[in-house]
This record gives sequence, structure tokens and C-alpha cells, in this order.
Amino acid sequence: MAIKIGNLAKEVMKQLDGYGIETGLKVEKISKEVAKDTAKMLNKNSPELTGDYAASWTYGVGETKRTRHTTVVHEEKPEYALTHLLEKGHQNRNGGRTAPAVHIEPAEKAAVEELEKELRKRL
Repeated sequence: MAIKIGNLAKEVMKQLDGYGIETGLKVEKISKEVAKDTAKMLNKNSPELTGDYAASWTYGVGETKRTRHTTVVHEEKPEYALTHLLEKGHQNRNGGRTAPAVHIEPAEKAAVEELEKELRKRL
């Protein structure tokens, strides 16, 4: 396919736009997969007293724009209020402290590594 020199810039921009859209769709798909796996990991590794806290981890799309995509792993209501208390520990009524149940930080680190690995592999 021959392109006239006057149309070169338009053709380059057209190709870059197509690549950007294709890449954005791949990033969205990969981030949803990683978020789903992270939510499952948190469901499995969260502290369990009644099981409600561990079972309420989920994920969703935060922000999707042409050049930006955000997927969020979060705790559903009303258990979301417990995440910081369990992860960092907290003061008891009797003046003592509870031991931290670190479960979010390892899942976050694993998700970051997995997302980077998958993006490098698929893009």
C-alpha cells in the first residue's frame, strides 16, 4: 500500500490510535483477570471468625478512559471497615493490642508482580 508523503502523518496517527485501542482492551482484560485472582487469594487468606469478612472480597472497574484503566479489589459493606484494623492491629478495650493479621499486603505485592508479568508477556 503506497502512502503519499502528505498523508504520512495522518496514517501514522491512525495506526497509533488503533494500537492504543487494542492495547487498552488488552490491559483491561489482563487487569480484570489479575483482580479476580487477587480477590480469590484474599478470600482464601483472610482471617476468619465468622467467614463474612473473608467472603466479601470482590473487584470492580474503577476508572476507564482512553489512556487509563483502573481495576479495584475491595471489601464489600459492612466488612470494609475491618480491613485496616485487621491488617495493622488495633487497641483493645483492656488497653492491650491485637496482633496484626497481615493478608492484604502480600496479595497486593503478588498482584503487582502478576500484572507486570502478564503485561510484558501479552503486549
